[in-house]
Amino acid sequence: MADEMNLDFDDMDFDGGWGDDEVQEKPGEEIGEEDFLDTMEPSKKSMTIFFLIDTSGSMSGTKIGTVNGIMEELLPELIGIGGAETDISIAVMKYDISCKWITPHPVRVEEYQSWQRLSATGTTAMGAAFKELCGKLSRSAFMNKPSLSYAPVIFLMSDGEPTDDWKSGLNMLKKNNWYKFGLKIAVGIGSQVNMSVLEEFTGTPELAVLAHSAEELKRLITFLAVTSSQIGSKSMSLTDDGKEKSEEDVAKDKEKRLVEEVKDIMADVDESDLSFDEGW
Repeated sequence: MADEMNLDFDDMDFDGGWGDDEVQEKPGEEIGEEDFLDTMEPSKKSMTIFFLIDTSGSMSGTKIGTVNGIMEELLPELIGIGGAETDISIAVMKYDISCKWITPHPVRVEEYQSWQRLSATGTTAMGAAFKELCGKLSRSAFMNKPSLSYAPVIFLMSDGEPTDDWKSGLNMLKKNNWYKFGLKIAVGIGSQVNMSVLEEFTGTPELAVLAHSAEELKRLITFLAVTSSQIGSKSMSLTDDGKEKSEEDVAKDKEKRLVEEVKDIMADVDESDLSFDEGW
């Protein structure tokens, strides 16, 4: 299926965008023992949801405490999101003066139900986080499951302004095909966040949303994480008349569906009843 990103990618022209330098098998070439996993019919598909969480000093106090509480409650809600056919894995990175993976590799959500509470300090190395993410969006790193893989969901949170060269990091990320075809969502926290940066990250302004208060942040993160995982883990590879879609078309269709869901929830937010940073 076009959106079920088979880790062989035999019919694709490798341009380095998959973060991989493996040699393609030539037509008619015999398959050796080392290729056995690549020829097996997988029992399940897989999808990874990435959380990139701002832990800079401006997040200290109520903001990071709120995020910790939200993530603790969210993890159980992600169990079973992919149904019986798709394994959902979680990968968590924090970024402040530098960036660090809280999960050394993607972990199946059923096995990742104990949230490691984060603290906040330092600056906002968002560009470094983008570069680190790009390195892990590779078949030689986090995307190495020997099965059919859906494009990832990538969830960015921030409450401020990047303090490093975020544009070069994002430009690097934009060349990565896992990023290109994945669902990108960003949540701004409070009144000081640079929403134009988050919009450039998602590539779609509607998928960069602002949380004015702690309660709104909880609602948005929970809704967006669950909804994007549901959409990302669905097969949408066939047209109404049974023809196979391209990877680009599948990605656009999933993004369009997510945009519609986001518009619905944002329509319920009455900003006139909210003051910026209320509840922080």
